[in-house]
Amino acid sequence: MYKQNIFERKVLRAESIFKDEQVFYPNYFPEEIKSRDKEIQEISYSLKPITENKRARNLIIHGPPGTGKTLTSNYVLRQLTEYTNKAKYIYINAIEDNTRFAVYSKILMSLYSVPIPRRGLGIDELLNRLKEELKKTSFYPILIIDEADKLYKEEISEILYDLSRIEVNHKYFTLILVTNYKDFLGTLDSRTQSTLFLNDLEFKKYSPQELKEILVERVEYGLIKNSISPDLIGYITGHAAKNGGDARVAIDLLYKSAKQAEKRGELTISKDIIEDSARLIDSVKLLEKLNYIDSNQKEILSAIPNEGIDSGKLYELFEKSDRTIRRHLEVLENAGLIKITEATKNKGKTRIIELTFNKELLK
Repeated sequence: MYKQNIFERKVLRAESIFKDEQVFYPNYFPEEIKSRDKEIQEISYSLKPITENKRARNLIIHGPPGTGKTLTSNYVLRQLTEYTNKAKYIYINAIEDNTRFAVYSKILMSLYSVPIPRRGLGIDELLNRLKEELKKTSFYPILIIDEADKLYKEEISEILYDLSRIEVNHKYFTLILVTNYKDFLGTLDSRTQSTLFLNDLEFKKYSPQELKEILVERVEYGLIKNSISPDLIGYITGHAAKNGGDARVAIDLLYKSAKQAEKRGELTISKDIIEDSARLIDSVKLLEKLNYIDSNQKEILSAIPNEGIDSGKLYELFEKSDRTIRRHLEVLENAGLIKITEATKNKGKTRIIELTFNKELLK
């Protein structure tokens, strides 16, 4: 037994390393979005017609995980709804709400405060109610559909077609589709593809310098002074850069390291704490990324050795066309699971494909 109350012990009485822990939470919303001025301008330009009672273009925002797609979209829409009462928006995560019934119900309940009876409603009735609410209200509704490629495969075309076609009294739904994989548009039927009329915006990976700026800001607002050295901020930046320039990896590693230091009763983050936290995060992140890829892409991953492989040799291992393999490699690169670099071989050019993680983690 402890000789003193456990809450009196040194570890639990220690001063916190955190100035504001919420700075590291997934739903934290910074006052300023770092390194995304061009993207903010593009989204703003697409939505500007709403402020003039005109129709805005639908938008697809795509790029690797952790590049600020969702954060930036929400930031612009908050600014828009603060500027004018002509617009209202809701956020829909297609992993959670991925069927016609779920998406239409979410819009009615969250955007228009319309209750849905327990018995449920038929799709036609839900669509009629959406039209009724559109007719009664004065604002233009905007929908952010995050992880849009995760909409139910059998209904994805119908969902996007329905929402892009509804128009009452010159009011309509503006769609912002957010995805890691732009290729999913090719799975939509031709009718839906032509109806969506999408503007295209790509979010590229953060550079190491951009990642560092994001971390420095989180340290300034979230941790006490001198809790981590500039060199270790650079170390975390390098780790995230190797993981596809994913800002969420960088922020999560910083947060987990600070939590581990606090648990030990320490007010500074050491390199060994960061390394311990990184090993845990790497295994968890890998599992998350593997959930986004199909069996063919997992098979390709398994064929890549830790030391990397020449693209030509990789193509020879499979009976699929080179074009199909390239498409799968693009998905894997966007997911941050592989790194592809150009190289010279026998006076010609080739590509070297390397894993971004230790292959042992696949077992």
